[in-house]
Amino acid sequence: MGKHIVVIGAGIAGLSAASYLARNGYQVTVLEKHSMSGGLCTSWKRGGYTVDYCIHWLMGSRKGTEFYSMWQELGAFTNADGSTVEIINFDQFTTIGLSTGDSLCLSSNLEQLRDELLQLAPEDEKEIKKFYRSLKRLGGTLSANPLVRTYAGLIQFATMMSHLKPMEEYAKRFKNPKMREIFLCSVPPAWSLVALTLGLSQQPLKSAGYPIGGSLNLSKNIERKAAQLGVTFRFNSPVEKVLVSEGKAVGVQLFGGETIASDYVVSAADGYTTLYSMLGGQYISSAYQEAYEQYLLFPSTVMVALGIRKELHQFVHSSTPYFEQPIVLADGTIHNSFNLNVYAFDPTLAPAGCTLVTVLFNTWEWERWETLANERPQEYEAEKKRIAEEVIKRLEAVLGPLNGLIDMVDVSTPHSVIRYTGNYKGSFEGFAPTKASLSKRLPKTLEGLSQFAMIGQWTTPGGGLPTAAKDGRDIARCICKQDGKHFSGKD
Repeated sequence: MGKHIVVIGAGIAGLSAASYLARNGYQVTVLEKHSMSGGLCTSWKRGGYTVDYCIHWLMGSRKGTEFYSMWQELGAFTNADGSTVEIINFDQFTTIGLSTGDSLCLSSNLEQLRDELLQLAPEDEKEIKKFYRSLKRLGGTLSANPLVRTYAGLIQFATMMSHLKPMEEYAKRFKNPKMREIFLCSVPPAWSLVALTLGLSQQPLKSAGYPIGGSLNLSKNIERKAAQLGVTFRFNSPVEKVLVSEGKAVGVQLFGGETIASDYVVSAADGYTTLYSMLGGQYISSAYQEAYEQYLLFPSTVMVALGIRKELHQFVHSSTPYFEQPIVLADGTIHNSFNLNVYAFDPTLAPAGCTLVTVLFNTWEWERWETLANERPQEYEAEKKRIAEEVIKRLEAVLGPLNGLIDMVDVSTPHSVIRYTGNYKGSFEGFAPTKASLSKRLPKTLEGLSQFAMIGQWTTPGGGLPTAAKDGRDIARCICKQDGKHFSGKD
């Protein structure tokens, strides 16, 4: 039996690390605080519906693209019955409602998108055409010719670097106020342009589609493959501390006192909890100190999920409708719009003839939700009910009358995120994609502590499932190299 490695956290990064370590001869135990794998790549059952929280599009969903082979190795696209996960690609990336009453469809066809923008703002022709060309370059190529792929990769990287500029700065290039509003309502002003353009640029290649079955199905597929490779999973097993002896990680201690010895510890858990709690704040580098003190975070969310007893195929799958009458949340934030997802395209999420619909509000005011849930639980439940009612009123302007058609209502908040995943401040994807965070790399290992590594969204600003899975693969390769072993991604 090879060395024993403990992996903390069964999110996508932890699942990936465990899978690749096991296929390279290591004995792997995954410890997860929750009752299931996936972390924030999750779904849950409510009244006959499956509420999906995470995936809207997944990079690497097409053969020949950068991340496809990794997902294949991990078993992400193989269902429990042996069938292949169906990938849905959309003609529309999303539709944005504007305060003027207009709306704009961000088409997956970049030529069509360019023409729609030109029709909306002919005075911005020069900048619109530059934006179109940059999307084409950022998309890359599916050519099998290695020279073409290398050249396209270099152009793609250079374009991505140019898209690190803040959205607020980029939007000022446009004269038309509608164009500025389109960009500024797509992502927060301080975030980099790439937060919008990376996903949009992949649509023409059909390389960032939606996997039927949703987020938890993808996670369970990866977990099942890892288990087949010999990985041991222990759920409901929260780690209290990493055990250290003579500058080496030698195992972990669970809440309750049980200790588990190991030759190496990989934490794919929440970064703040790992550094400040599990390691007692003893190994915080200047890079991580700067990150937690200065970097912006992805927000947390308030999500309203509705089960609607009606097929809604005629509606776009993703949109951001604008409403004159805002919704005010308990945290004090005011919202004239929300992210609307109509899952009519995924029949696995709803009973026959019905549709799952989710509405998402972003919020950075996580503390108010924690206080409300922990100190005034009755008010907390009342607030969730009120928000759901407000959302339903707004949705009727989009989807039509809903009276008597709603047979499931579920509301999650930042408190839900913190309770089930422990994510710092309820953030759903770690450090936000800003120029400051994307320009630097955070270390996977900590000075003064050997036989230990951190991986996942809190070590890779910008987040995302592909980068989390790649982190797991990369740390397995690194450990193999340290041990003088040849790394293989195959079974």
